[in-house]
Amino acid sequence: MALRIGELLVKHGVTTQQVVDRAAREAQSRGTPLLSFLLLAGMDEGALAAALAEQLHMPGVDLSRSTLGLDAIALVPRPVAESDAILPLSLDGGRLHLAMSQPLDERVVSEVRFVTGLEVSPYAAVKQSLTRAIGDAYDAHVRGEKAWRGKAGPPAPHLAVLLPDAGDADEPLEIVDETEFDEVELAVPIEVSHPEPLPQGSDGRPVALVVDDEPEIRQLVQRMLESKGYAVETAADGEQALARADALIPDVILLDAMLPKVHGFEACRRLKSSSRTRLIPVVMMTAFYRGWRFAQDARDTYGAEDYVEKPFRLDDLFRRVQAARESSNARLTPEATPAEPFVASARELLAAGDVAGATEALGQAVRADPYSAEAQYLLGRALRTRGDAFGAMTALEHAAELRPGHLPALRALSALYEEKGFRRKAAEALERALATAPEAAREPLRAELLRLLG
Repeated sequence: MALRIGELLVKHGVTTQQVVDRAAREAQSRGTPLLSFLLLAGMDEGALAAALAEQLHMPGVDLSRSTLGLDAIALVPRPVAESDAILPLSLDGGRLHLAMSQPLDERVVSEVRFVTGLEVSPYAAVKQSLTRAIGDAYDAHVRGEKAWRGKAGPPAPHLAVLLPDAGDADEPLEIVDETEFDEVELAVPIEVSHPEPLPQGSDGRPVALVVDDEPEIRQLVQRMLESKGYAVETAADGEQALARADALIPDVILLDAMLPKVHGFEACRRLKSSSRTRLIPVVMMTAFYRGWRFAQDARDTYGAEDYVEKPFRLDDLFRRVQAARESSNARLTPEATPAEPFVASARELLAAGDVAGATEALGQAVRADPYSAEAQYLLGRALRTRGDAFGAMTALEHAAELRPGHLPALRALSALYEEKGFRRKAAEALERALATAPEAAREPLRAELLRLLG
């Protein structure tokens, strides 16, 4: 169970339990969130944002120590930023990096993604500080200024990004202060000691091979997996990866796409071509090759089980590692998924016209198995019927990603995009369907695509 903010602050020596209890009572009496109350009471924003990042298992941002370039701010209208408590941080890497008071709110993330046409990387921020920063940054933009600076921010654009601790060690919360944003995305701000490794797999733990030429990424992923019960080996290039995979026969391989000596895609192809290693599930990681086309080619052409874009959330990466192993095992020993009873119930409810009941059942299905393409597809249908267009788009996109070539999901996506005025996205969905559709289904898809493009 995730620790509460107050428990995390006490655990890492930021404050005492007595102070937290007193602050919690006072915050409740005033109707103020605990973090905002502690900030107003003078506690360091960096410590609060670090605790928030650890609780949510995702990057956080200390706005007081940040200086933002304002080139991205025009992408989000001020009323939207104020109502949803979001602030554009950067367009680094072709993604919109977004400070949010509720970074797990998929509705907000989906709306920003569809409106801007960009992938969104959310960062947790303390609401009190974020609200103030939104007003000040948009005011600065109106005045024609090029940057907004927090009270302790450096002169040039920087982000004070905080990465969550992947393990359970009793270490102080760490703040990446006044660090270049380009470096922070792939940086780990915590020094880790490395004890003598156990013989890999000899203690019954599953074995993971983590391959990345960035030592910080290897360290971050290794610590996360070890905290989840894995034995971990690492490699820094494609040549090492192939040798260690052949020697270890690990349970899963996490493989960076951009590697020296042997490219990541080529390493994946060789792994899948070898009778010794071809059954090992491979999760590819990339900061460069972005988009569904690369992801699909990685699966279809090179045999990767999954494809994860950096920067990633550690909890999401772990779920996908687990899903890759389960999916690989399922091909050998198929069995019912935990989502199936809920999906069956939802089908009956949909047939009876009980859309609300079906939506609730499908929500349970997705929680039981987030990687059930059928649950995501049916959830998309139900949400569309209820009028939640953006929620439906997200569920249908998940279905199409989980089961490439899911024609019903892609056709439903195309119709929904067109209905909401996203004609280019509608055409893209049909292009994706065409790429995997059987020959008999292609002609109607081509006709529909030509109509959209005409």
